[in-house]
Amino acid sequence: MLLQLKHFIRAIITRNYLPCYVYSHSPMIVFAYDSDFTGNAEEFCRHFRKYAKVYLFLQLGWQHETDNMALPFAEKLQKIQTECPQLNITVLANSPAEETKLKSLGIHTVFCHQNAFVDEHKYLIRPHVKKNYDAIYVARIAPFKRHSLARDITSLSLIGDYHKREKPYADEVLAILNHAARLENIPASAMSEYIAKAKCGLCLSAEEGAMFVSVEYLLCGLPIVNTPNLGGRDFLFPDFAVKTVDADPAAIAAAVKSFVVNPIDPWLIRNATIQKMRGFRTILQQLIADIYRVNQRPVIPENIFFPHKLGLRCTKMPWVNFFHGLKRGN
Repeated sequence: MLLQLKHFIRAIITRNYLPCYVYSHSPMIVFAYDSDFTGNAEEFCRHFRKYAKVYLFLQLGWQHETDNMALPFAEKLQKIQTECPQLNITVLANSPAEETKLKSLGIHTVFCHQNAFVDEHKYLIRPHVKKNYDAIYVARIAPFKRHSLARDITSLSLIGDYHKREKPYADEVLAILNHAARLENIPASAMSEYIAKAKCGLCLSAEEGAMFVSVEYLLCGLPIVNTPNLGGRDFLFPDFAVKTVDADPAAIAAAVKSFVVNPIDPWLIRNATIQKMRGFRTILQQLIADIYRVNQRPVIPENIFFPHKLGLRCTKMPWVNFFHGLKRGN
């Protein structure tokens, strides 16, 4: 009940603000997600026209490797930039294929993986937690997550709720996976404890965004059983800590069993993942440093730090919006 009250209070406060994070007011540097920006472009531009120059970094909430996603997105951005010439947009792609595709459509794009900006201090190895499950899948119960592919895993933990409109689908899936332990929601602060109860994590979608939870598994020391996919999640996976197999229940169960029988040192997984994350953080640090330099405010790139998930789509204290938000209607 207390958790629901907290969410309600945050919702009341945050709904008065645009979905973004203002990293700097001088120069004006803003982080946002693609659809959050394009869906509120008129209000964003009303704010941005107050500035001579605005530097907007966009993350991608879904894959943009294919024409059906990339073409309409590029058209929207070009139209918005025409109407708001102050804008300097950089898209942060989650895969080289996304970078190539969007560049070919005239969009300034840099391969800079969103999962690199997960705060590793929030997801920790918990060595004293008992391993109760062979595998865990943290995911909303939705068709694109393909939960039924886990049906041959006999020791399974599920964490995730579903939208009311998807209840018939969820009921069908949960009937197939009725042997699995399941929790609908847990606080983000407790996620490490629950992930630690499993021996590996599942990533089963064929298409989505970069899938934050994939790096959360790794930071908690779990290897990953993965399927081929669009969206870029693979680019933070250490080679030794992932098995990518066909989207076949038997193959997925066999990969899980392999990790159970041959466990990997969780600290090796975590440290290798953090090393990959640092490479992408360096890219954004340099981009931000270049903006400061152009605006006669030189800064050392290594001294630039970023909020958890760049301040986007994550739980944060309501007061953050007062310093890093753009109020609606202003």
